[in-house]
Amino acid sequence: MLTAVLAAPERTEAVGPRERWFAPALTFLAIRLAFWLGTLVALVWQPGGEPLRAQLRSTIAKWDSDWYLQVARGGYEPQRLPDGSEEPLSAVFFPLYPVLVRAVATVIPSYDAAGVLVSVVAAALGAAAVFAIARSVLGERDARTALFVLACFPTAFFLVAIYADGLFLGLSAGAFLAALRGRAVAAGVLGALAVATRPLGLALLPALVLLLWPRPWSVARAARLWPLALLPAAAGAYAVYLHFAVGDALAFAHQQAFWGRETSPLGPLGGLWDAVSAGMRGAAGAEPREFDTASGHHAEVPIWNVLHLGVLAAALALTWVAWRRLGAAFGLYSATLLAVALATPVPWFPLQSLPRFLLADFPLFLALALLVRGRPGVRVATLCAFSALGLLAGVAFAHGVWVA
Repeated sequence: MLTAVLAAPERTEAVGPRERWFAPALTFLAIRLAFWLGTLVALVWQPGGEPLRAQLRSTIAKWDSDWYLQVARGGYEPQRLPDGSEEPLSAVFFPLYPVLVRAVATVIPSYDAAGVLVSVVAAALGAAAVFAIARSVLGERDARTALFVLACFPTAFFLVAIYADGLFLGLSAGAFLAALRGRAVAAGVLGALAVATRPLGLALLPALVLLLWPRPWSVARAARLWPLALLPAAAGAYAVYLHFAVGDALAFAHQQAFWGRETSPLGPLGGLWDAVSAGMRGAAGAEPREFDTASGHHAEVPIWNVLHLGVLAAALALTWVAWRRLGAAFGLYSATLLAVALATPVPWFPLQSLPRFLLADFPLFLALALLVRGRPGVRVATLCAFSALGLLAGVAFAHGVWVA
């Protein structure tokens, strides 16, 4: 369905199939291949490193990767905790990505290879969808800039790793593109699949409603929005499955505590307050108020909180740009996604994983392309800075350093 949306003609002008999806997808893959090779060279160059096979795997599988592969192999089996109790900890990882990995692994005799293949294909289609969205509102040149920003973003290596981020980007951008083209059924189906990939998919709903809202409004025309009900239905279906599989329909929310996440009583406002407070304490050199001593990153936490607060400030500024210059639907999606991410902060590190969450916030890439329009020096400097940070982050990820 996503390829059908990409190949569908735009409302304003006809373009060939190569310009619709193949060229931007290939460009994205070429850039990510260059980054992967650079990361691998940096690892192999290191004296006394691991065997090549282990180094290859370290570039694509760390941290959450093993959880996704565990679900792909054996489903949502309870895990035994140190106190002897058993909890369905893997329930926080929504099912579509591991289901696809398992399906591909029936053809390819390697779960690692299957996971990478699903991510690479989905991320390439997602990049093509982002390019198509940017092209429709910005034009060809700025769309290329947005594509380069996405491909060079410091955490973009997650898109082609054994993570669900590449699949989520493909589905969420595809749903948005379908809504831009007035295709409610495609938007609803792709949006529901995005929700089945990550709960962040629910952030699509307000923007999709706004894009597809009938003008002039009537009850009969509003009824055409029914496909968007598939988004909350997808979350409900997963809850029903968990009820029968593990005995807890809300296990995906309850088990967030294992990763230190807490739902703030004030929602995103509470998360924002925690983020600002933690960033200010970090800037002042103060110790975090709460800290997981088992994580082994005590010295880095204040710096992380300061840097991530800066990332949040930049994201909020770009969200405003997207709202004002691209349209309310772009700004609404970005704002809703940030609100969802802020609603479940980690006490000692409120903005944990924010740079990775922003990979799905494609309006920010379009807004950044707007800001560097007509400024070739700034454009090159931005892409070079993102590339340098991205290579460092990829190497750090391969070494087991927590990134994002």
